Amino acid sequence: MNPAPTGNPPPHAPHAALRARALEIAARLEADGADQAARDLRAAVETWWAGSQAWAGEVARELGVHHDINNALVGVRGNVQLLQMGPAAQTPGVRDRLEVVLRESDRIRQAAARLGALKGAFAALAREADSAPTSRAA
Repeated sequence: MNPAPTGNPPPHAPHAALRARALEIAARLEADGADQAARDLRAAVETWWAGSQAWAGEVARELGVHHDINNALVGVRGNVQLLQMGPAAQTPGVRDRLEVVLRESDRIRQAAARLGALKGAFAALAREADSAPTSRAA
């Protein structure tokens, strides 16, 4: 059984801190006269950074499936609720089965909410590229 959502957002990835640290090392290399090594390190860090941001953006787009799941659940739950109000719900066992469908659809909705939270975390990671300072031009 999956745990219930905690309501806490997923932790932030340490990408920005790692990038900042690598750029600090590049600055130290440059200060020590290792200009080519500093340029190479900056280029490698910025290539990794751009790829990381693109990947995070793509993952965020894919996690948008939580919206599709919620839309489908509206139809399922609405039809179950209509059945509960009609004569079919008086048939032995039917009402209990309809309650199972509603209960399980709540679990699906909770899982979709967790996907939505992950989408938000990946979207924030992808936006870090806009707010992070760029390295000095070599």
